[in-house]
Order: sequence, then C-alpha cells, then structure tokens
Amino acid sequence: MEEQDRHKKAFEYYYSLGEKRTYQAVAKHFGFSVQSVKLWGREFAWKRKLKEREGEVARAMAARNVSNEVSNRSRNMQIIQLALVHLAKAIAEGKIKMNLSDLDKLVRLESFLDQGVDSRHEVIIESLKGKSFEELRGMLKTEIETLKQLGEDCDKPLLLEDDSGPN
Repeated sequence: MEEQDRHKKAFEYYYSLGEKRTYQAVAKHFGFSVQSVKLWGREFAWKRKLKEREGEVARAMAARNVSNEVSNRSRNMQIIQLALVHLAKAIAEGKIKMNLSDLDKLVRLESFLDQGVDSRHEVIIESLKGKSFEELRGMLKTEIETLKQLGEDCDKPLLLEDDSGPN
C-alpha cells in the first residue's frame, strides 16, 4: 500500500492527540473505520514514526536549552566583565574605595560562569591539582606580593606577612 495524503493527515492527527491518542479517536475524527486506521498504523509504522518524532522533538528541545544556557552565560559574563571594568576605573579614579569583598564576589562569579564550578574551593582545588610543594610555595609568594602591591596602590598597607619560610 502506498501512503497517501489522507494517511499522512491521519497520522498527524494521531500524533497531535498526545497522551490521549487512539486509533478509535482518529477513525471518529475523519469518519474512517477503526479497522482501516489500525491497518494504516501497521502499514505505515505509526508507532515507529511516533517514537522518531518524539526523539526529534526531544533533541530539538535539548539543543534549544543548550543554546539558551550558552546565551545566558555569555550575557551574564559580559555584565560581570563590564562591572569589573567599571569597578577598576572607579578605583583608579579614586571615586570609590576598593572593596575586596565585592571584587572577590565578582571574580568568583566570573569564574563560576566561565568554568561552571560551584564554589571557590573547586576553583582553588582545580588550580592546585598536580602542583609540587615548591610550585605551591611560589604561587603563594606571588599572591602575597600582589596583595602587598594592591595595598600600596590603595594607600592602605595590608598587614600580610610572608611566612612561607626560606626557599
């Protein structure tokens, strides 16, 4: 049997019924016999077509969700980066005092959106993986020097001591 337009329309109606789909409902809607609709369902593999269509819909929805998530993260990242630029400019111009807490929150939020980590601990752990004790000591010294420089730049000395010991 060759699939004709009426068979295709019957299948589309069958599909549109959702959870309440039955061959009887299709037969009643179009005025066909239930036996004819059952035959078409078998002959034109409506059950297989239904699964394929539902798979296509699910894949399309998943792709749309991924696309939306990417767009949202990108937009949020741009907002955070703009906020960091404005914060840095305002600090440089002396319009606001540096608030390390706000800066920390923005940097962590940026890292979260960029890497998808859930906490500062995950960021730290990931950056420290595979490092030797000497590498960790060097990183700590660099961080201390950066914080001291920040303190000097803000005309507020930070009370940090380099207690990492001798090299």
